[in-house]
Amino acid sequence: MMRSENLNLLKLFVDKQGFLYVEELKETTLLECDLRITGDDAVEFILAFGQEFNVDVSKFKLDEYFEAEGALGPFFSFFYKYVSSPLKKKMAIKDLLDAMESHKME
Repeated sequence: MMRSENLNLLKLFVDKQGFLYVEELKETTLLECDLRITGDDAVEFILAFGQEFNVDVSKFKLDEYFEAEGALGPFFSFFYKYVSSPLKKKMAIKDLLDAMESHKME
């Protein structure tokens, strides 16, 4: 399947999961900063992604990419895009597209 087709499938999946993004979803869109996927939502999202696209997520280290539930508190969640932890790795739509092609996420 072509990458552009996978991107369209991924857009539908993100929408179905309830994460709205006002701009066009691109390969550079960051899951945590732009889509605000974090904590328990990140766990559910990655598991659903693996199931939906037949991607092995069993070795994926979620804590290296996403903040824990409530890590920033309700006041800071509004400013989340600007205060995310610099120690966390960034996960973008591109990484999900790569995983769709290789059928694994590590």
